[in-house]
Amino acid sequence: MNAPVQIRKPEVAERLRVLARLEGKSITDLVDEMVRERDERLTAKRDAEVGAKLAAVEEIVAHFNSLPVIGSLLTDDDIYDEHGLPK
Repeated sequence: MNAPVQIRKPEVAERLRVLARLEGKSITDLVDEMVRERDERLTAKRDAEVGAKLAAVEEIVAHFNSLPVIGSLLTDDDIYDEHGLPK
């Protein structure tokens, strides 16, 4: 376990004390709740961004797959020589 966290800015420590008093919680419980809420918010935001990017990729792939095939498809013989090196 790591060493305890220390608040070095007196104004931040005082704001934490005031908030804890207002909510009827310990400073530890208040900070725990605040960290959990922020973590959940950031995780949800990241998950939404990843979901949007995946949807965009799926749309691009669907468009690509809908394009007609023009000409014959390339084979390995078209790309590589008899030694397996690119032509």
